Amino acid sequence: MDEALRLLERLSTSYAPPGGEDAVAGEIMAFLGGSIDSFDFDAMGNLIARVGGDGPRVMLAAHMDEVAMMVSWIDDEGFLSFTPVGGLDPRVLLGQRVVVHTEKGLLEGCIGAKPPHVTTQEEAKKAPEIRELHIDIGASSREEAEAAGVKMGSYVTFPAHFARLLGTRVMGKAFDDRAGCVVEALVARAAAEGGLGVELYAVFTVQEEVGLRGATTAVNSVNPRYAIVLEGTVAADTPGVPEASRVTRLGRGAAVRIMDSSMITNRGFYATLVKAAERAGVSYQPQIVAGSATDAGRIHLHGRGVATGVVGVPCRYLHSPHLILDLRDLEAAYRLTLEALKLISEQT
Repeated sequence: MDEALRLLERLSTSYAPPGGEDAVAGEIMAFLGGSIDSFDFDAMGNLIARVGGDGPRVMLAAHMDEVAMMVSWIDDEGFLSFTPVGGLDPRVLLGQRVVVHTEKGLLEGCIGAKPPHVTTQEEAKKAPEIRELHIDIGASSREEAEAAGVKMGSYVTFPAHFARLLGTRVMGKAFDDRAGCVVEALVARAAAEGGLGVELYAVFTVQEEVGLRGATTAVNSVNPRYAIVLEGTVAADTPGVPEASRVTRLGRGAAVRIMDSSMITNRGFYATLVKAAERAGVSYQPQIVAGSATDAGRIHLHGRGVATGVVGVPCRYLHSPHLILDLRDLEAAYRLTLEALKLISEQT
């Protein structure tokens, strides 16, 4: 999985806030190169890679965007107010380093709040709301911040970083959903090189984190019979989480979703994914996540319905600056998805 590791690092250290996914799309196109029959972008910005075939039409989907922020105000002293672009927990944000994206380049800064030394006892008992936080880039006035390129609408993201941890685990930003993008890119290339008996559309979607928007339009372009969504999904195997709530764990294999807040997986297609895992000889984890949604929530409702499943790579600390995954789970998701495409071809 050395190649997968290198691709994961390239993608996760690229920046792609919702509506600004161009850098990740460029990295994916560079990786796939001439092995793909055609590339296309729709008006939303979804990257659609087609691999020809005579079998049933299958759509793979992985979203390129990451949770981010946007500058909403610059005050007279140069502090930046911001609004979340995607689901962000203010408890995670306080004290974090950030980068502000401007036409003149990236500006380092940090997220601050009212100092604890001057807060009341009541204020100290609760986490601050996002409206109570600010970004400090070191500016001493609004004019200085604007001269550095900051303006209303400037994106703000967590800084790029990537690290090998103990064993087969790695840490970085935006594994949700660069992990899924890696799996999808590897599967698309394998389909191009060997043929899997399907007509494959590998779609790298935009704006998933703000309402599954890219998938909503992309499925209209592809009009698939089957779809597999590839996600960086929640691993809840950390202290303080009850055993029954540990929906997936690192190192236990790919997550195969039964239900979430946006979709109940077609039982026949779920069985196909389970059979694919067993035939590929990889571990899998049945997953029910009541408080989560993926691009599958929009895709499966297209037309008269699309048989859709979700294969996830478990990640700890989703929607934070530092996510951790196990490379063995990434490999399991890749091998499961390859086998699922072969099964779809055989069963159709």
